[in-house]
Amino acid sequence: MKVIVLCFVILASVYADQCKPKYHFWRPYNGTIPTDAFLAGTDDNGRQNYVAKIVPLDKYQWTVPQQIRQNWSYIDFSWCCGGYNPVRIDKAIEILCVDKPNTITWEKVDRYADELKPRCCLVEGGIGLYDGKIYFPYIGKAVRDGINYIGRTYVDRSWDGVHIMNGTTSTKILSDFEVLTYDCEKNTSEAGAVLTLN
Repeated sequence: MKVIVLCFVILASVYADQCKPKYHFWRPYNGTIPTDAFLAGTDDNGRQNYVAKIVPLDKYQWTVPQQIRQNWSYIDFSWCCGGYNPVRIDKAIEILCVDKPNTITWEKVDRYADELKPRCCLVEGGIGLYDGKIYFPYIGKAVRDGINYIGRTYVDRSWDGVHIMNGTTSTKILSDFEVLTYDCEKNTSEAGAVLTLN
């Protein structure tokens, strides 16, 4: 049993070391899309979408990824799903930027972001504390009817899907979405073999 636990700890620490941000960083958003901003997707009508992060300057201890579009000076945000009033945020916003294009990519999942681990590193979109437990939201995207919806997804299976804002309505898309990743292994059979060693 000790050997199994030791192998798990070693694999977890290797994953943590390899998944430190390398290609992406957050920059304060001042209402203008920077030239190194990561283009998260383009809608059928040509509208460009980017990833923003809310960094509240209040009593709450959380940051979450959200969608922002060109010429927007604000983000509408609400906790999922219904029952919460949306808040329009126009301060303390950061935008996701990259050193080089194509260093981070979208990978498809069926329902849960953890389907990609340990094959890929996931781009963290923030941190939160809920019920005494720390959660890391990752960046998810779903395209429906030619429109990109970007929001937060979790590896904790009790919070499935990608949580998005549709206008001022908070909702979630439960299946067939993508998660923002980097350093993915292309040979999934080798990644699976690493996990089965014990």
